[in-house]
Formats: sequence, structure tokens, C-alpha cells
Amino acid sequence: MKKILVPTDLSEISLKALDVAADLARHNGAEITLLQVKIFPSASLGTYYSMGVAVPFDTAWKGVLEDAQKELESVITNTKFLGLNIKAIVEESVENFESTLLKHKADLIVMGSTGATGIKEMFGGSHSESIVRHANCPVLVIKGEQQDYQLKKVLVATDMENTDFIKKAFKWLNMPEVEYHFVYVDTAMQQINYEQLKGEMKKVANKLKLKNYHFDIWDGANIEEGILDSAHKIKADLILMYTHGRTGLAHWFKGSIAEDIVNHSDIPVMTLS
Repeated sequence: MKKILVPTDLSEISLKALDVAADLARHNGAEITLLQVKIFPSASLGTYYSMGVAVPFDTAWKGVLEDAQKELESVITNTKFLGLNIKAIVEESVENFESTLLKHKADLIVMGSTGATGIKEMFGGSHSESIVRHANCPVLVIKGEQQDYQLKKVLVATDMENTDFIKKAFKWLNMPEVEYHFVYVDTAMQQINYEQLKGEMKKVANKLKLKNYHFDIWDGANIEEGILDSAHKIKADLILMYTHGRTGLAHWFKGSIAEDIVNHSDIPVMTLS
């Protein structure tokens, strides 16, 4: 992992995502791009016109961008980021937030999200869903409900058909002391051979050289409910899962499930394709 992209609007949840990205950058020797996207025209223009001074439109917009850049620069000068390579970028766009963000190539996107019940602004549920669906790199979504981000237990949701994403995720997380809990959700839609699944899980664990892991087969009315319920039961600090995103393959981890998890979970979620 060389580059971590952190979108921000300087809200509390987006700054929390920056703190998490900083920890990951230290573990992996990565650089961080802190990106704020200003959509033209912006509500920020009202600040200039409310002063009652005749300001040309172009001048006012330039002022918005300059002010935003100064704010970002002040964030990254915080002593807690000493020793890290963080680039602060303000980008103007006439497009939407997601499309502008995804033009930036990164090895990992770390972003905050208030989820479905939060404020539907830049970091509301619908935006994080869209980024998870369309990103070509892993996405780590930090949730507003969690006060501290410490990885002790990670729930790995798997259907035992695609396990390559697990190796990638372990490499990016780079935290060998973590306790991994694998879960397969049984919705009673097809006949399950429990012993066969356990045997497959053992092969995966051996391949990954895992010793500290658990495997559960969870009964659930649907996949999303099963993943969230099992995550809460073990008090997971992170849900790890893969998504095929917009490819739309017929699969129980097709994009919509990953997006629903990201939207409704109060636990951070990391998705990989």
C-alpha cells in the first residue's frame, strides 16, 4: 500500500477517518492524500456576499478555494501527524462528489460515513454506498457511532467461494495481533454441508498461516442480517467483506449486499473487490 485517499469536508466523522488512515499509513509506510472536493457553485460563496461588499463571482469562488486549502493545511500540521507524508488537496468540480473522488488513483480509500440514519450530506449513507460500488480499490468506511478505532476483533464475512480478498485485506491491515472471526451465513436457501464448509475453512486458514481464528456458521433470515448480528455478538471492531460492485454477478456478495452493510452497520466496514 503506497497511497491512501481520505475524502474530507472537515466534519468530525471525516477527521476521524484521517486519524485511522494515519495509523494505517504508519503501519504500511504509505502516503496520504487528504482531499476536499468543492462543487461549483458552492454554498460557501454566500460568505463573501453576506459581507455586503461587491465581489466579482470569480474572485469569490477563488476565495472559497483558498480558504479551504488553508483549512486543510492547518489540519495536517497537527503534531499527531508528525512523520507522515500527507498532501492536502482542494479540488473544484462541476460534477458530483463521488465521480471526482474516484478519479484519484489510490491503493485504499478511508472515509467516514454517518450511514442511513445520519445526515444525508457529503458523508451520508448514499455517498459511501456509491463509492463502495464503484471504487477499484479497497474502501474502509469509518462509522460515526464508534468512538475509538482499535482493531482487536475482525469479522470476515465469507461465502467460501471467493477467499482471495482475505489475503489482500490482511496485507493492507498489516496487524498480525488481530483475532479473526470468519462467518458463513446460512439463510436456508440451499442445503449446507457443515463439515465440508469447516474443512474448506481449515484449508483457507492453513493457506493464510492463521492460528488465532474462529469459524461460525450463522443462521440468518438474510445475508445482511446474519453478518450484522454475528458482528455484534462477537463485538467486532471491523467487518471485512468483498463486493463485485457494478459487475452485477449473481452471487450472495453482489454489490447491493456490501452497500447495505456499509449503510446500516454501526461498525466500520472494509470492502474489497
